[in-house]
Formats: sequence, structure tokens, C-alpha cells
Amino acid sequence: MNDYIVTHTFKSEEHRTKHFEATAELSLDDMRAHLKNENASFQINWGNPDEMVTYCWWKANTPADILSTLGDMADLYHNDIKEMPLIANIAD
Repeated sequence: MNDYIVTHTFKSEEHRTKHFEATAELSLDDMRAHLKNENASFQINWGNPDEMVTYCWWKANTPADILSTLGDMADLYHNDIKEMPLIANIAD
């Protein structure tokens, strides 16, 4: 699988609200169950309910696999999917 950073820009305030309401109700186990399969695996999300954008790290075979895994949620955003083959993890 390849590494991708996806910038999800909400299509409207209503879509942003729907996103944060839906994700607030999901446990991490629920997220894993819905956003991980043999073609794509959601890794990390960075978001702020006050902003019109959220960022995600995905491992996937193709960008289409990310959109397919998101299902109907993909329609809430403009999805800018960029492959990121170079990763330097220097986290504490």
C-alpha cells in the first residue's frame, strides 16, 4: 500500500456539522471497522470543528480505494488526495 495525505474540504457548513456529529458518535473500534479493508486503511485524522478542512493520513492501493472506503462520506468533501512516498517520522 501507498501513503496518502488527503485534504478534505467541506462542501458546506452543513456538511462540516454532519461530519463532526457522525465522528463524535464513533469509537475508535467503529472507525477501524468502517475505514479499514484490504484496499485502504485510515491511519490518522487532524481536524478542528471550527475549520472547513480536515486532514487524513491513509494507506491505500489507489486514491479510488480511499474514496470507495469512505463511501457516502466522500460526498461531504472536496477530496484532494496526494501520494506521499517520503516519510520521516521524528516524533517523540
